[in-house]
Amino acid sequence: MMRMTQAVDVMRVAYYVIRMSVLTIASRKGGCGKSTLATAIAASLAADGLAVGLLDADPNGGAHRWATSIYDGPHLSAHAEPDKDRLAELLPELAERYAVLICDTAGFGNQSATICMVGADAVLVPVTPNESDVVEGRKTVAFIDGLARSARREIPVRVLANRIRRPTTLSRHMLSQLDALALPRLDATLSDLVAFGELSFSGALPPHGSPAAAELAALIAELRALGWLPNVPAAEAA
Repeated sequence: MMRMTQAVDVMRVAYYVIRMSVLTIASRKGGCGKSTLATAIAASLAADGLAVGLLDADPNGGAHRWATSIYDGPHLSAHAEPDKDRLAELLPELAERYAVLICDTAGFGNQSATICMVGADAVLVPVTPNESDVVEGRKTVAFIDGLARSARREIPVRVLANRIRRPTTLSRHMLSQLDALALPRLDATLSDLVAFGELSFSGALPPHGSPAAAELAALIAELRALGWLPNVPAAEAA
């Protein structure tokens, strides 16, 4: 059970009515691509001309390090705060500062991850093609549903099939398992492409016209269709 202090930290965030988009990337399991996904989405939105904040609540600080030392693109504001008490105060402040705030989190033993989920407008759960990821993905969705009931508000959640190898039986089996478990899954998927791995080293998004760029664009478009992300500013769209 949660300790009282942890429950207070979490529920303080729940009292804020967040006007902007807060998208949290979360999973009970490490190694499923949370940081790569968070940085790719944040960089894509910055390239669209949006005011984007990237909040790294993982003690490892990988997303913040990438944004401040490696990233090579339009302005992207990065913040790192793994401490749960300070994070509970910072998250709603940042949510009001940016058009969209992307939150990267650590594993589920980390209380800061819970705060980011309760403070989110939506949660994206990456799952890779292996049995343990499917199991942890199901547990993650159930945990978020429990948080939503405790906070007495909806916290939309979707599973994203990540690092898919399209022609393989393993990937097809994973997708069928997600559907058999009735987990809410995005139509968009991300493949196990070199370009996504290179992002962490080059700081640059996949080149236009590449398969990786097309998959990332499809993901952003679906999240926008769900109302999870703001649209491109009119001046940029023109």
